[in-house]
Amino acid sequence: MKNLPLIEVTELIKGIESSDNFQDDLSIADLNGDLINYEEKRLEHSTPMRLNALLMILVQEGTADISVDYIPYKIEKNTFITLMPTHIIQVSKVSKDLRGRLLIVSRSFLDGYTTPTGKKNHSMVHYMQIRKNPCATLSAEETEHMSGQFSILREKMKLRTHFFQKEALQNALMGFFIELANIFMGKKELMTAPTLSRKEELFEQFLQLLFEHCKEQHVVTFYAEKLFITPQYLSLILKELTGKSANKWIDDALIVEAKMLLKAPQATVQQVADILHFSDQSTFGKFFKKHMGISPMEYRKS
Repeated sequence: MKNLPLIEVTELIKGIESSDNFQDDLSIADLNGDLINYEEKRLEHSTPMRLNALLMILVQEGTADISVDYIPYKIEKNTFITLMPTHIIQVSKVSKDLRGRLLIVSRSFLDGYTTPTGKKNHSMVHYMQIRKNPCATLSAEETEHMSGQFSILREKMKLRTHFFQKEALQNALMGFFIELANIFMGKKELMTAPTLSRKEELFEQFLQLLFEHCKEQHVVTFYAEKLFITPQYLSLILKELTGKSANKWIDDALIVEAKMLLKAPQATVQQVADILHFSDQSTFGKFFKKHMGISPMEYRKS
């Protein structure tokens, strides 16, 4: 049974030769189609994945075929791609002449941003959450401008002796987001919510509910009742739109959360089972092994 692997920042940058990194939280790299660590056959049969990070790509040359939440996109020159941790992505084709800039920001780095008053600043993330418009077409001038913003952020990352490097990077990141938001505000197609069919609306609402409640709610009935439809109809919609049943969606979401929690060494398997609202550690272990082929402890050691 296929599952949605949760890809961490450190895993994302493994195949990238030229990158500047701040701890395991922030990475900037030049994107090169020749260096992407995938064979063509593997890309054709690649597994959908979910990132545990914000991923932004500025495509300056070349093409790629990707899907975001199972919707296909043809990526070309002057495309800006915004992928949030909630997105499910799959890469099917990348041209060898692909060139661009890549920014990876961990979720913890985003969530940890504070204002000078000590308050969390969530707005820096909220206005970037363009879930239904992850791929934006820029003008040549806008592409050049954002490439400059990548360079500014990269220069801040090289200030290794700066006493307040993290704060300097957070402020530079805020500036990056502001410049990008300024461009997006001028694009009507990005600011206008797309017209969805009733089934697509229900799918979108189901995804939101799943991300909010999957840890404690494991049955289809809960989500169906929230959407005021029957469990059978919910599963039918999901099967039609994504090829996966409602139960499969819930199981995959639980596996994603379990893998993320098991990455934290301070959490015991029993604690992970409790957080995910399994009746006991044994039940969680059987569930995990059924879907992953190994026990939670074996996964942690691997």
